Amino acid sequence: MVLLKYFFSMTKAYWGNLGFAFLFTVALIALLVLEKEKIKRYIVVWYSLFVLVFIYNPITLLVCRKLLEPTTFDQYYLRFFALIPVMVVIAYMFTLLLKRLNGIKKLAGVIGACALIAVLGNCIYTEDWFTKAENRNKVPQDVVTICDLFAEDDSEVIRIMAPQDIAVYLRQMDSRFSMPYSRSLPDEAYELTNEKPDPSEVVKYAKENNVSYVVVSAVDGVLNTYLNYGFKLYGRTAHYAVLIPFEPTWILTEYPMASGDQGICYTMENTSDGTLIVIDGGDAANEQTVRDAINKRGGTVDAWIVTHYHQDHVDSFNAIYADPQGIDIKEVYATPLDADKFYSVAQEWDDVDSFDTFKEITKDADNINYVSRDDVLTFDDLTITFFNAYDDVVIDCGEDIPNNDSLVFKMETPMRSVLICGDCHSRYMADYLVNTYGDKLKSDILQCGHHGNNSMPEDTGFYETVAPEAAIFDTPDKIMTSPNYTAGALAAYLQQMGSRIIWYKSAPNVFGL
Repeated sequence: MVLLKYFFSMTKAYWGNLGFAFLFTVALIALLVLEKEKIKRYIVVWYSLFVLVFIYNPITLLVCRKLLEPTTFDQYYLRFFALIPVMVVIAYMFTLLLKRLNGIKKLAGVIGACALIAVLGNCIYTEDWFTKAENRNKVPQDVVTICDLFAEDDSEVIRIMAPQDIAVYLRQMDSRFSMPYSRSLPDEAYELTNEKPDPSEVVKYAKENNVSYVVVSAVDGVLNTYLNYGFKLYGRTAHYAVLIPFEPTWILTEYPMASGDQGICYTMENTSDGTLIVIDGGDAANEQTVRDAINKRGGTVDAWIVTHYHQDHVDSFNAIYADPQGIDIKEVYATPLDADKFYSVAQEWDDVDSFDTFKEITKDADNINYVSRDDVLTFDDLTITFFNAYDDVVIDCGEDIPNNDSLVFKMETPMRSVLICGDCHSRYMADYLVNTYGDKLKSDILQCGHHGNNSMPEDTGFYETVAPEAAIFDTPDKIMTSPNYTAGALAAYLQQMGSRIIWYKSAPNVFGL
């Protein structure tokens, strides 16, 4: 029954409305009656019948399923139908019939035969697959544009990886294009247009196969995933982007809050030895998310950086530190907020309980390190430089000390960097950072202070100094898109500067350093 259904579906896929199938059948029967020469019968009739038996044979189907790739089986099996001389059989039948007519009857017969063929068929100009040529080369314009991008490249061979729908044209247009696969696509090639791609798979494949360029979908969600990972944009077309693969040594991952609110939670993992750094962790509702992320990476946190003590940053840390459940936290780095000062300035939203809990669970610990401005940490090829911590500068600021005491630090490899601002956000602090550190703030990625809402003012020159390719807003849609918050305005400002905007909408978001 399954075989019959499959044969019926393939028949319908090839013949369409089955009108030509009926006409072809009539033609075969007519030729059996009208054609007397054996050699012509063998060539036209018996050959056609042999092909039909071959196609509609369960043994053929089963053998082909064993030999052909499952993902492309249907399209390849359908090609067997091209072996049937459909139009030859039909045309030969009409020829034999019309030979029996004379004069006006023959003319009427020719017109009738043509009309019948026209009625049974479809005009190719109306088919979805028939489109007007985009250029004189009669290939997709994206292919022409990609070839133009490499026009001045004097390489004899260009190793490139592209989606199947343009790969074949690239080879035709420029013989220098060399691909690591033919018609049989590897799984990694589907990541080029996957709605949620895994760039690490493409990086690995490109490295193993000596690929220098990859062509990916230019849809924002796809392209941004690759750019966030560190791929460099070589050029783009209307529908595709040509990228240079990037192999990071560290992977930074931003997680959304399980509560649906704003917060900060990042992991930073070394791709070679598994060294793990956690930044904040988020609110209490995010505890399981953090535990899962740590356990997935081996269960050991080499360094946990707590930017400051508000609940949407420290409560998950507090829960895990108090009850590790097998998680090993080697070192903790925190801002040295003075308790008396905090209590004297704390507002009702400043989460005194979260601060008190942190101090209580860590009071006798020997792995708590209070950071000072300009401290430097190193992990393999990663350097972490602290530009802000609670000290006299924050006290002199005088504004919103529980936020502005946030650790501000730059994490940098020889290839890429990210500036983490915690919730530091006032004009005073922005001016201080720009005037004191200047170009040292320059980073590929910026985590916007205070979730991008009421963040460092645009007119301080802070964002121009950092000049990020990507700006992260650790916040949900309700803050990013609401006119009641300033995050949207800052995002628009950064976009005008040329920065990509990332927030919880696409989280978890992955960045390569």
